Amino acid sequence: MTQEDCFRPLFIEGMGRYMPARCIDNAALSEMAGMDYHQIERRNGVRTRHFADRAAGETAPEMGARAARAALEQAGCTMADVDLIISASGTSHQFIPDQAVFIQQALGAGRSGISCFSVHTSCLSFLTGLDIAASHLTTGRYRRILLVTSELASAGLNLKDAESGPLFGDGAAAAVLRLPEAGVPSGVVRCRFESYGDDAELTGVPGSGTNLPAHDPATPADASYFRMSGRGLLRRALQHIPPFLAAFYPELARGEDDGAAYILHQASRAGFQLVESIGLPPERVVRTLAEYGNCVGASIPLTLMKAVETGVLRRGQRAAMMGTAAGVTYGGMILVY
Repeated sequence: MTQEDCFRPLFIEGMGRYMPARCIDNAALSEMAGMDYHQIERRNGVRTRHFADRAAGETAPEMGARAARAALEQAGCTMADVDLIISASGTSHQFIPDQAVFIQQALGAGRSGISCFSVHTSCLSFLTGLDIAASHLTTGRYRRILLVTSELASAGLNLKDAESGPLFGDGAAAAVLRLPEAGVPSGVVRCRFESYGDDAELTGVPGSGTNLPAHDPATPADASYFRMSGRGLLRRALQHIPPFLAAFYPELARGEDDGAAYILHQASRAGFQLVESIGLPPERVVRTLAEYGNCVGASIPLTLMKAVETGVLRRGQRAAMMGTAAGVTYGGMILVY
């Protein structure tokens, strides 16, 4: 059995989001970064993005906790009903301990003993978390899982970098997960990830880890800034995405329409141009790039929420969630919502 063939029941009981109060439009960003604001949307596809104010308490754990509370409220649950917290984010509050325990603390459950851990596959972290959660629920290891993605991309941005500075935004999203009731067909139909480590240098933050420690005098001052080669990533995507889709989603290759809503990582304007070349039905391709920017791992769950709220995705319908991530990794999941 291949990685994409195993159906696992999973029910999204509730979802929540938190977007920082400070919304930065392109005119404001151009003043901050010293660039032509007319070029920003034309190049990146972003009109506005949210930047967290850490001094005002908008930290990654607090943002994640606010999204989690909204998800718990929608699900009709409390923290007493949760037995696992998964933090699934590309950015992190600090190196050690992992972000999940800080989210637990921010939720007022720091003495609860609820199991916590983090997963990190940058922009695909939420899908990785869903994949792991589905397996844990299927085996009965846990009964209700709180999956939280909270990203402060702005903390690592060089705003004067015209390629990446205007592209990213901050935000958090959360989901409460459990097994579906009898007769409810919700679950993970298939899931596939492919990673190509030889392309790791195309995007990332070289500093902040053991490779370039912050306290080492030899570490460059800009090592903690995010950097990317947009052209290099696009070139690799054109090479790898067609065979990835053929293996993961053969219905597309055959021109079949399974009625899915398309929940894509909001990578960039160029990324959507690639999507358009695939021929997905535009009315079922949900977009949040223009309003939120690229929110790293939070992009997919934020877009999933919009799909539900706008009626593009309904109960019992398939959601085709796909994206790319640093690594370079390509990933996708077909979920019956």
